[in-house]
Amino acid sequence: MHNMLPGEVLSALEVSRRNSRRARTRHLVVAGQRQHRIMELNRSGFVIEADGLPHLRGYVEILSGEERIARRLAVFAWARDGLVGYEFKHDAPGRGMPVDYVKPERVALLSAPGK
Repeated sequence: MHNMLPGEVLSALEVSRRNSRRARTRHLVVAGQRQHRIMELNRSGFVIEADGLPHLRGYVEILSGEERIARRLAVFAWARDGLVGYEFKHDAPGRGMPVDYVKPERVALLSAPGK
């Protein structure tokens, strides 16, 4: 069906779809002094609009209205169709070490001088 519609109509439909998604969400992600409206939020990450700014890095605050609901380490995951996806990367209690952490096989014990 999209092949039958002119490009102008397709772009207008895309703008309308994004505006309706933006109006439905009330979650924000705050990184430093920048705030972005979250388009999608789930347990593993979030999606924001790609607005030409540099990618977010590090810890971000997730807000629901004025209330802080989470502080997470966000890592860039993907970018397509004017959207950018980020995944949460953290060590939740009871899970052990993060997946990208390599535990050394052995650690040497050092004795104090003169003993």
